Amino acid sequence: MKHRVTGRRPLALTAAATIALSGLLVAGPAYAEDGAEPSPTPSPTATSETNAPVETEAPAVETQDAPPADVVKIAEAAADHGVEFVASGTGADGGEITVISEDGATDDAAVDAFASEADLPTGTVVTVDGTPKAFADGDIVGGQGYLSLDQDDLLYNCSVGFAAWSPQGDPALLSAGHCALDDDNNTMVGTFWSVPSEQPAAGGDDELPATPRVLGTFSFAQFGSTNNTPGSNGDTNATDISVIDVAPGTNPLPFVTDWTTATDAYDSLAESGYAVKAVGAAVPGSVAKSGRTTGYTEGAINGNHIVDGWAQIEGRWVQGFSSNTEAGPGDSGGAVIQGSTAIGLISGGIEAEPGVEQWTWSASLTAALPKTGGYEVALDLDAPIVTSPTSGAEVNPGATIEGTAPGSDTVTVTGLGAEQNVDVVDGKFSFVGPVGLGAAELTITGVNGLSTSPTTTLNVTVVPAPLVAPVITSPADGSTVNETVTAISGTGLPTTAITVTDAQTDDVLGTTEVAADGSWTVDGLTLEYGSHSVVVTQTRTIDGEDEVSPEATSSFSVIPVSPAVTSVANGAEFAHNDGPSGLAGSGIDGATVTVKLTGAEPTTANTAALAGAFAAASGTFTATVEDGAWSVDFGAALESGTYTVSATQAIDGVSSAPTDLAFAVLAAPVAGGGGAAPAPGEGGAAAPGDGGLAATGSDMLVPLTAGAIALALLSGGLLLVVRRRQQIQS
Repeated sequence: MKHRVTGRRPLALTAAATIALSGLLVAGPAYAEDGAEPSPTPSPTATSETNAPVETEAPAVETQDAPPADVVKIAEAAADHGVEFVASGTGADGGEITVISEDGATDDAAVDAFASEADLPTGTVVTVDGTPKAFADGDIVGGQGYLSLDQDDLLYNCSVGFAAWSPQGDPALLSAGHCALDDDNNTMVGTFWSVPSEQPAAGGDDELPATPRVLGTFSFAQFGSTNNTPGSNGDTNATDISVIDVAPGTNPLPFVTDWTTATDAYDSLAESGYAVKAVGAAVPGSVAKSGRTTGYTEGAINGNHIVDGWAQIEGRWVQGFSSNTEAGPGDSGGAVIQGSTAIGLISGGIEAEPGVEQWTWSASLTAALPKTGGYEVALDLDAPIVTSPTSGAEVNPGATIEGTAPGSDTVTVTGLGAEQNVDVVDGKFSFVGPVGLGAAELTITGVNGLSTSPTTTLNVTVVPAPLVAPVITSPADGSTVNETVTAISGTGLPTTAITVTDAQTDDVLGTTEVAADGSWTVDGLTLEYGSHSVVVTQTRTIDGEDEVSPEATSSFSVIPVSPAVTSVANGAEFAHNDGPSGLAGSGIDGATVTVKLTGAEPTTANTAALAGAFAAASGTFTATVEDGAWSVDFGAALESGTYTVSATQAIDGVSSAPTDLAFAVLAAPVAGGGGAAPAPGEGGAAAPGDGGLAATGSDMLVPLTAGAIALALLSGGLLLVVRRRQQIQS
């Protein structure tokens, strides 16, 4: 028989038990399984007849604010030689011993050098396996079990999915939505810790913890569609997720347990498992889950499974994916991962039987999270790695700091004045380093949403860079500018003083300081039409002495913009006897516009009159711009031919670059071109039956007059205007 994974195991809570959730405290708990007698309520603290606490005198304890200097010296010596210092003090036999870790250097040379620098007697250094870790009370991880209490005093087993952050940055946990709801859609009263050593996964019993401890309260739950309605197939609101806002003292970790440390004396499931470094959608391939009933199991999303779809779990639709990963009652809400990526929460399924493969349905995490109102999965981000420069290096002011921070969206940098947030692009970051000379310490922390990485510290010493000439980027040397220059800018050595001088008059035009990113600008200038040359130097002061760099020079011209020609377009063609008699356009008020008109030279033998016609059509014309407009008069309409125009405008003797264009006036049509067809024998087609041939070849050419010749260069191309009448034999 197939068994549906319900995800909850009801346990009886006796009517005699009293649960006080005010302040998230358990007052006088008395828990037992069905049919068991309740445990006695612990006795209150002894008090006097007036109910005041009985006062007792605590023994004096000698305290010390910091380790003694000799211990600090030993630790520093260990660091000098790559030795991992653990502890130092008086041993059980009364002698002094120093403990180091095998995680550091343990070769004889390194240990001997360390002991010598620290003045440690021979034989007083001992080694331990590993590095000590805090036995943290309150750590909870993905896959760990918990108990939820309903309004009928029934407890249920479920599993933690992932550590999370609330929109306000408070710690929380994610689990299945149905773990938070009873059969009437009422939210559970509260949640309690399940102690791993007392309730281990994969075959553990259901005995309640000897000392119940509040885990937190459900702040959000959705099983099915909006408002916990059943939903429908394809309903993008259908999901199975809940949020537990944890009680004080509870520390959710971005970690999924593999359940190999459930029997540790301190009940930590965080010592072995998988860090959660990203959130993503399910993809075909291997997959794993962790839950309180079947522990950590691995399976696959193969060709028979759904990677994104909808399933009905207890009559509710849930968007998610399927796999053959083993799961059972009590695993609901447990973490589903692919590698280090969180992808889902156990929702339900069909348990395996002989001959029947496990079929497990998980709620899609990427689809479920947006329903929670802003909660996000907590991530275990790797500390940023600085790839350049190395810690302890000497750098020049403003040197670029580069590194990697996989999984982080930004890095937060301190030690450069105000805190900076630097974008991480394709896992990499870079920023401008310190500019002040001397030692500098920077801290770099990776950030993704509300999750932060361990901090990386970079120590560098900023030393003076060789003082070379600054760079002038605008206006560039040899450039031409069409408007008054109001600023000179470039790059230089951060914090140096920039001086801009007029090379022609030796007048100082302005000064500034190079910014941390190496840029500088001297503005407020008025360099008008004409030729200019500027000299720029940068100066720094070291030990009270000024050092001036070599000079950088930029020579440039400020000229008016070219005038616009508005009456004739470049490449225009005019009909015969309709050529322009002048030219008009726009320009700068007060400027003198000079128009040079040139007609094309005849390219065929012709009369002197033809050449004279083109000569008469050439010339230079001037006008003054008034109200932004100008015009020149050629004296008569231009005859057939091709023409070029070059127009400039000048202010105070400084001329603009030319505006060049070309146009053509077409030749007159050939006489008779539109008349009746010629009679037979007169060059036309042969009459029917006369045996003549159609007229072809040179017989069709008509002598051209001077007005019909149009050869010229238009916009770089040769324009040949030829009018030829041709009859086609019908």
